[in-house]
Amino acid sequence: MIQQVVVMGGGSAGFLAALTLKKRLPELSVTVVRSKEMGVIGVGESTTVAVPNLLHGYLDLDPGEFYRMANPSWKLGIRFLWGPRPFFDYTFGLQMDWKWSNLARNNGYYCEDDCTYVDGPSALMSHKKAFLRQPNGDPLIRRDFGYHIDNPRFVAYVEAKAAERRIAILDDVLAEVQQNERGITGLKLASGATLTADLYLDCTGFRSLLLGKALGEPYTSFKSTLFNDRAVVGSWERTDEAINPYTTAETMSAGWCWQIDQPDSVNRGYVYSSAFIGDDEAEREFRGKNPKVGATRLIPFASGRYHRSWVKNVVAIGNANGFVEPLESTALAVICDESRLLAECLGECDCQPSPSLMDSYNCINARAWDTIRDFLGIHFKFNTRIDSEYWRACQAHAELGPIQDLVDYYRENGPSTFARTTLLHGNDIFGMEGYLALLVGQKVAYRAKHVPTPGELRLWNGVRAENRAKALTALTVRQALDAVSSPGWKWAPGFFRSPASLQTASQLTSFIGAG
Repeated sequence: MIQQVVVMGGGSAGFLAALTLKKRLPELSVTVVRSKEMGVIGVGESTTVAVPNLLHGYLDLDPGEFYRMANPSWKLGIRFLWGPRPFFDYTFGLQMDWKWSNLARNNGYYCEDDCTYVDGPSALMSHKKAFLRQPNGDPLIRRDFGYHIDNPRFVAYVEAKAAERRIAILDDVLAEVQQNERGITGLKLASGATLTADLYLDCTGFRSLLLGKALGEPYTSFKSTLFNDRAVVGSWERTDEAINPYTTAETMSAGWCWQIDQPDSVNRGYVYSSAFIGDDEAEREFRGKNPKVGATRLIPFASGRYHRSWVKNVVAIGNANGFVEPLESTALAVICDESRLLAECLGECDCQPSPSLMDSYNCINARAWDTIRDFLGIHFKFNTRIDSEYWRACQAHAELGPIQDLVDYYRENGPSTFARTTLLHGNDIFGMEGYLALLVGQKVAYRAKHVPTPGELRLWNGVRAENRAKALTALTVRQALDAVSSPGWKWAPGFFRSPASLQTASQLTSFIGAG
């Protein structure tokens, strides 16, 4: 029976996993071992709806305090400077996988020439607005948003919350892993202490000291689909720039560049393939695009996952389990999902996991990672914005895996959702909306066209005009931040406590969502 848990490594993964286990199973003894000397990655991070739902729903952490301590901004989706259009948006709402009752087909069929103002969030994004106004002028905040956060601030916040919730925190470094045929028997620390537990969580990041290094679990590379292996990152202090309510993903000659807008800074990063561009040349291209950027850092990485995430008495969470580039902001979302899935799994079995339950946990996690890989593959396979050696290689050689069936169906039938149950493999975390947003957004050609009647076009353009009109009167990010930080602002009790925040383990992997 699992009664004691040691979390090796702090950071986002370690503290979120510890908080989630302690919330679901308060009787557990949970200890986090982290070293402040190790530091954190220290870049701006973009999230999906999974993060606010975990923090303020599942963990019931006060959003007002979070805003004061972590100083986040809001994200309504991703704006892609990608493909042949000037841009397209992938929001947390439904754009393509939606049908207005007075129109003949799904929205996707009406977006061949223009896909702007398709839903409310995309209209807000186009005018750099965050939320609609309530009658009293306050922001009308719904639960369909993610965060832009500063990673060091975020880690400091979750560490403080862990300490409040009586999770033991040790500042130490791993010196030796003791193990036998049944798994890890103890962690010897640099201080000389040895920690023992019933379950060990590996939250040591890319080093994967427990699952990868100590237990030697095989690693599955994603390099046949995802070619990138480097990122150069930098930022600058915000001056008079408007705060974008979205993450930007911009095509570059040998990869792509993100922009994450925070209240006091702008964070940029160029993700590229070292097989197609050298580090110095990538830095020059990055600085040419971002003349305000200050000092930069180079972050090498490998995309892939370990074959199993739960082996013997070790469970890896976050980068210790797998990693893909942040094109769809899945890093923190995966940590949230893995943490919740583990907590629900242990709750399901009264902390006495059977081999079949562990196998199911591993299967769900592996499927989620592979789905992210295949979904990202669509971004690279069909982006025609820049004609370079890198992008020609992506178009010719990036493998799509099982999702190739969905792409083939789309090429024949267009943005049809009729066959969703056969095209989506398992509990696909992106849903039809995600795939249609990328395929329609990149103008991937299909045969079964729908030619709208003049009446349909009037109705369609009327909806878009209404979305635009509402966005024009909405609040900017700065105005909304001022409103929620004012003394009179009160978050409604249980605002984030929706049925979605209490899903069972079998439903958890649907939570990453769009954008």
